[in-house]
Amino acid sequence: MQHLIIYAHPNPKSFSAAVCDRISALSRGTGNKVVIRDLYHEKFNPVLSADDFKALKVGNTPKDIIAEQNFVKNSDLITVIFPLWWTGYPAILKGWIDRVLLNGFAFKHSPESGITPLLTGKKVQLITTMGASVEEYEENGLMDAMAQTMGDNVWGFCGCEDAGLVVLGEVPGMGDQERAAILSEIEDTVLQTISPTSKKVTRAKHGSARKNSKKPIAKPRKAKAVRKK
Repeated sequence: MQHLIIYAHPNPKSFSAAVCDRISALSRGTGNKVVIRDLYHEKFNPVLSADDFKALKVGNTPKDIIAEQNFVKNSDLITVIFPLWWTGYPAILKGWIDRVLLNGFAFKHSPESGITPLLTGKKVQLITTMGASVEEYEENGLMDAMAQTMGDNVWGFCGCEDAGLVVLGEVPGMGDQERAAILSEIEDTVLQTISPTSKKVTRAKHGSARKNSKKPIAKPRKAKAVRKK
């Protein structure tokens, strides 16, 4: 299958970059075709402009949008890797969503039938890093809010199946050995998504919160929090 990785972090030496490298290597090792869209490296234009609206209105979709839509269209699994900034997507990733997941491509709206999802049959997994602890986000309800606003109301709205939310907390305070351990441990979570024959993981990950379901995204599900050892 084709595995699309949408990666959004400006620092090529970040922990997010290490996560991206590990997951792409793991996926290729299972025989998947991996396509990585490094939004900062590609200098993706995240601004949905007045010119875009004019072009879209007459059916002339900008070439850079078509290119990204083709990556999505041809992929079976989409993994989105990003740092959590102000409890949301980085601006460049939010702009990618604004410009790529358009009416007529990701969903269809009509006064008669309402909303029809168009990206059914695809799985989406979200992996984010953050400075705060998982426990803090779990206690104040932000974990469920993230699952709903960044997963259910974006990818689920377009018909994608939920392949899990992985949240890696307190990243800035981790040492090299701890980061290496986290990278090793999240492989099990990712492997069950990218390889249908791999053993299903039922435990929450060390230093992370994990949400996973085979059902289409509909409502946020409680993520489990595990304190770092």
